[in-house]
Amino acid sequence: MRLLLAISILTLWVGSLPAQRVFSLETPQSFSTNSGSECSFDSYGYRGIPNYLCTCNNLDAAKTLQTHQLWSGGALGLNLSGNGLNKLGIWDGGAARTSHRELLGRVQVMDSPTTLSGHTSAVLGNMVASGLNPNVKGMCYATQIKNWNFSNDNAEIIAAANDLLVSNHSYASTSAWTNIGGQWYWYGDSSLHLTKDWKFGYYDNRSRIWDSIMVAQPYYLMVKASGNDRGNGVAPGTPHFYWNGTAWAGTTTTRDTVGPYDCISTFGNAKNILCVGAVPVQPNGIVGNISTFNYSSWGPTDDGRIKPDLVAPSGVILSVGSANDSAYAGLGGTSMAAPSVTASLLLLQQYHQQLKGFYIRNATLKALAIHSARRCKPNLPSPDYECGWGIPDMAKAALLIKDSVLNNIQERTLQNADSFFFFVYLKPTDTLRSTLVWSDPNAVTGVPKFNDTTLKLVNDLDLSLCTQSDSIVALPFVLNPNNPTAAATQGNNVRDNVEQILVSNLPAAWYKLKVKHKGSLQNLQAQAFSLVTSGYSNNLVALPVTWLNVKAEVVADWVAKISWQTATEFNNSHFLVWHGTQVDNMRVVSSAGSWPNGIHNSQMVRSYNTYHQRAEGFAGTHYYKIEQVDIDGKSSFSPVFTIGEESNSKGIKAIIPNPFTDKFEIEYAGTPGTILKLQLLNLNGQSLFEQNLDGSQVSAIIDASSLPSGVYSLKLIDALGNNYYARIIKQ
Repeated sequence: MRLLLAISILTLWVGSLPAQRVFSLETPQSFSTNSGSECSFDSYGYRGIPNYLCTCNNLDAAKTLQTHQLWSGGALGLNLSGNGLNKLGIWDGGAARTSHRELLGRVQVMDSPTTLSGHTSAVLGNMVASGLNPNVKGMCYATQIKNWNFSNDNAEIIAAANDLLVSNHSYASTSAWTNIGGQWYWYGDSSLHLTKDWKFGYYDNRSRIWDSIMVAQPYYLMVKASGNDRGNGVAPGTPHFYWNGTAWAGTTTTRDTVGPYDCISTFGNAKNILCVGAVPVQPNGIVGNISTFNYSSWGPTDDGRIKPDLVAPSGVILSVGSANDSAYAGLGGTSMAAPSVTASLLLLQQYHQQLKGFYIRNATLKALAIHSARRCKPNLPSPDYECGWGIPDMAKAALLIKDSVLNNIQERTLQNADSFFFFVYLKPTDTLRSTLVWSDPNAVTGVPKFNDTTLKLVNDLDLSLCTQSDSIVALPFVLNPNNPTAAATQGNNVRDNVEQILVSNLPAAWYKLKVKHKGSLQNLQAQAFSLVTSGYSNNLVALPVTWLNVKAEVVADWVAKISWQTATEFNNSHFLVWHGTQVDNMRVVSSAGSWPNGIHNSQMVRSYNTYHQRAEGFAGTHYYKIEQVDIDGKSSFSPVFTIGEESNSKGIKAIIPNPFTDKFEIEYAGTPGTILKLQLLNLNGQSLFEQNLDGSQVSAIIDASSLPSGVYSLKLIDALGNNYYARIIKQ
């Protein structure tokens, strides 16, 4: 079926003017370009120009992304394949050949496409081909996938988003130069710019809708190909058609070749998606600098944001063909780069759910992919407008999930006018990397305009590394869209909803990683954010739980209340309470389910309590300790504490000042003729400082100038072995 739009064009050539020519054209419902892209009519756009959605034109790809390490037989031993999931989707230019031997029984066609698409078959095969031919094995080779035609994508995505975790979109708007049937068409608009297409870098209605979908559905991430427009152009004077506001007209006006920068069109510029460019496969690892293919579209967006977000392997990728049920075909372009990332990310979701029991947010998944990515220019650790944040490393991302002691993955919510921070201890040999990502509310779509620099960021969150007194030590990477070739600097990022700090060679000390926001959050509503951090020393020795306060008190003749707090929790599953009348003869007196379980991962103070009943009461001394059990079955213990004598009213009276700089004064309850022991413990319970105190006195000046700045637990042990605790901070 074709949309009939009879167009007669009369153009006069006089001297430098075109000679008279007559064209009779139709606006087709669909067409194939000379480069092999498949296009379908989308809408009539600005000034009535027809808009189309067009396709952007596997084992080595898997090796490039390190996805093969997640498979059965991979080095990580994870055996991930997507088996049992039905949370992967694809919108593309038609239907895949579902009867193909690599796809049998695992593709669900969700609408009624009129054509069988070789592009869709190859893209889908890149994601889920079963691997009967090992060279075409899909990244997520045993999962189910839902296949939609992109003709009605927005409505279908809104309806389906709640049931999906990731989806692939290897299509784009017609932009700049397109060859149809041997004739060149220019899809810019001369009224907005004579030689450049205004749609590059532009945040359009589809961008706005997609951003709003991922805010409404926080566990759904859309992955899009960046497009293949960079370098497109024709020789000066080449006859071509352009839209004059009412019809296609012939001209020989010289127009610019696309790029090299600012050539990602329309909805590739959405904030919350993962936009993916294309690089050659690197099956043996990345050696030296890697450049994108000459067609792979680069950023920035018109408002200066970093796009593409990542790049992935392409070239001529062998995949499922559409000619028959055993056919294979090679396809390249960013179309084949994006789906390899899409399906690999589903494996990360599968792994997190297996290990932790829940899926992660779309912003967290995006943060993991960006945080673990390898730079295209290893000697330049910052992002750029060519490769974005680099080439994903799915094996490294899986290890970030696996080891939440060495790495920290947080899903938080920032209230309006509030901030969030947590402490990290750094040594000069440490390299700290912290990546902040949030799904930002959709921006307003402006009237079509060439290079509209209006900022599209709605909630402007900020990541910084500070001293404990809030002096800024490091800020995120910032690129300059007015000088896109320049390397990133550190500074105040006002454009991106992805921020990353990378810093090393700092003096040994405790620092604060801080998240806050500028101005007011939209509608004064809280903003969810995700923070991935690695490379700091206290993680290397961190216990699953950092204990702040542990105590017991008798609340009735036969009932004791046991209370404790944690400052941090890593992989924490649950707690057990131990009791005994002798410190070396204690047993568990409560079950794991007798109070709320652990929080798993937390950087906030958490409070817990439970009760212990004894028919014989609590005469004499009773000893307690709390056992923490992590999700892997390992455990650690709090310090031993006692009933009654644990009260600080009988131990530590005051600490002046707190926080302190070099020295502090402790006031305590002494007993003449005895010696008390004072210890300063780090947050892992290790004693870093000890000093004996005279029990005949009631105060002492403590010189702790040798300790680094940080948060400590002060422990006082009296002559009877009773323990008293207080929290103390050195600036």
